[in-house]
Amino acid sequence: MRFLFLTLGYHPDQIGGAFRYVAETAERLAARGHEVHSVYPAAPNGETGDSPLNGVQRHRFANASGNFAANWRAENRAAQAELAKLSASSAPTLLVNCHAFFGPAQRSWHGPQAYLFTGPWAEEFLFSRQTQPRGFAKRIFDRFVAGIMRQVERSSLRRAGSLLTISDYYIAALRDWHPGHLPPVKMVSGGTDSSRFQPDIGRRDFRSARGVAEDDFLLLTVRRLDARMGLLMLLESFAALVKEFPRLRLWMAGRGPQEGALREAITRLGLAGRVELLGFVPEADLPRVYSAADCTVMPSLDLEGFGLATVESLACGTPVLGSRAGATPELLAPLDPQLLFAPGSGEALTQRLREVLAGRLALPARERCAAYARAQFSWDRPADGLEAAFCELVGGGT
Repeated sequence: MRFLFLTLGYHPDQIGGAFRYVAETAERLAARGHEVHSVYPAAPNGETGDSPLNGVQRHRFANASGNFAANWRAENRAAQAELAKLSASSAPTLLVNCHAFFGPAQRSWHGPQAYLFTGPWAEEFLFSRQTQPRGFAKRIFDRFVAGIMRQVERSSLRRAGSLLTISDYYIAALRDWHPGHLPPVKMVSGGTDSSRFQPDIGRRDFRSARGVAEDDFLLLTVRRLDARMGLLMLLESFAALVKEFPRLRLWMAGRGPQEGALREAITRLGLAGRVELLGFVPEADLPRVYSAADCTVMPSLDLEGFGLATVESLACGTPVLGSRAGATPELLAPLDPQLLFAPGSGEALTQRLREVLAGRLALPARERCAAYARAQFSWDRPADGLEAAFCELVGGGT
């Protein structure tokens, strides 16, 4: 089979859950012997051109610099040119569009198409704008832009012969965001690589090397640092508990636009020395970081489409407390519904953490968390879904 992924980014060139999802799926297909290509804009100032990675042929074009409209046109033209070159092959091919940003380029492809939906373009745009100072005129303009984004996304979804998405939450939400006819929707979930993410026997040594005492209770969150993730709320809850539980520590891993606000909050709340911003954690170090924690916290406010950090933490044996935002209940409720708390409620988060720290709520054992993740989450599922889409839309295949 031959697959062309059209995506806004690709791990590890760009950091983000959606980019990880695409890369993991593409590489799993390549490992099965399929011909797999990924077409995407290079990271700013990053390397362009063609090069293979883990069996996937990458086609990277320049990341445009300018206003959004100019970038959109330029990057779609560049993507369209890459697709035109790749269409010269006589091999039956399935185009997999992974973001509505490339709707215009998708229109230029005249062969079979699938859409891998990993997030709503307009809704994520509007959420990001809510946390910025915006006057009335700018808010009206934001809604105008979001309306165009929805139209482009709806057109892209309807152009596809098959629609795959990563959670039941997205299946239900798609009906609200894009009412009317859509192609058949299949939930393919997400996965974790249990050969990499597994309970780490070096947990105690890693904690000690990072200055975490054996009797410290270490909380962890691994997130893009932006407002949708609820991280300022997490700091407020942490501050409310730290006097009551003096051995409490918090690591926050990731990068993003809210980093400055988080640093200011750490200083304002007097949490220096108790909260550590780890920044970007290299892929090779993630399993040890997850394993070092006593509990991972995922306080998302909304639009949580899947949660790779949630399943990776569980695979490393570290239990997760998560808000009921988006798809998180799908991941945690089967393990233990008491791991969930109300989204956007600092009081609910503080209370749930207090129950854990005081011993009134027992977290699932590390062995149980790891076994649950291994049994429930595999990258074979999205790869299977795309193979099925190929057979349905292209035909044949082995």
